[in-house]
Parts: sequence; C-alpha cells; structure tokens
Amino acid sequence: METIVPLIFVGIVVLTICLGSFGEVRRRRKLAGMTVVSPGVEYPNNHHVMGVGYYHAASQKWFPQPWNEYREGRGYYWNGVWSIAPDQRTVSKSAPPASEAERVNQEWRNANPDHARQFWETVEHQGFGTAIRRSEGS
Repeated sequence: METIVPLIFVGIVVLTICLGSFGEVRRRRKLAGMTVVSPGVEYPNNHHVMGVGYYHAASQKWFPQPWNEYREGRGYYWNGVWSIAPDQRTVSKSAPPASEAERVNQEWRNANPDHARQFWETVEHQGFGTAIRRSEGS
C-alpha cells in the first residue's frame, strides 16, 4: 500500500503534464489555420491588429504606433520613424503585400489572440474597472 500512493501521485502528475501539452498542441494547430489579415485585401490607414500594431497604408506595413501619432519631444510617427512634421499625404486604403500579411499573421498568432479575445470580452462586460462595485439595489 505504501508503494502504491507514490505511484498514483506520479501518474497524476504525468497525466496532468500530458493533458497540458496536448492542449497547447491543439491551440497551435487551431491558430495555424487562422489569419487576421489577407494579401490582396485593402485595409484603411491605422487599421489595428492587436499584438502587432497599426497599418500605415502609404507604406503597406504595420508599425507599433499609429500613423501621424504625435509625442512631445519626438514629433510625428509615420512609416516607422519619428519626424518633425506630420505626413500630409492622404491615403485612405491599400493592400499589404503577401510577405507583410504573412508576417502580421505570425506575430498575431504569437501574441495569443485567444487571450486578447478574453480581455476584450471582459472589458465589454465589465468595463476597464471600477473603484467601487455596485451591488443589487444600490
């Protein structure tokens, strides 16, 4: 009886590790077939992909900052660099090349879109947080 208890414990630990690994493999397979952007599809300027950044339609790439974002001491961000003046071009939409769409999709998968979805569902239902939670009737 004394030798069975440690064996049962080891078996439970091994089973837990195997189930966790299997779940991760399933998640990766599911994500491998998913995309968030497609080549040949036009996206508007500043189209946001969570975990990747903002689409700059003029350069057909995603960058970490929005197009023409201003920060004091740095200037305006466009096409991956900070500039003294904002970009005055008017670009409403463009289609990213296949290589950029592939890069964005991979970064999005690496950012764990399931986690992002859960975050936004929480925000949608509960907001960004409150100092005091109301109870029924108050």
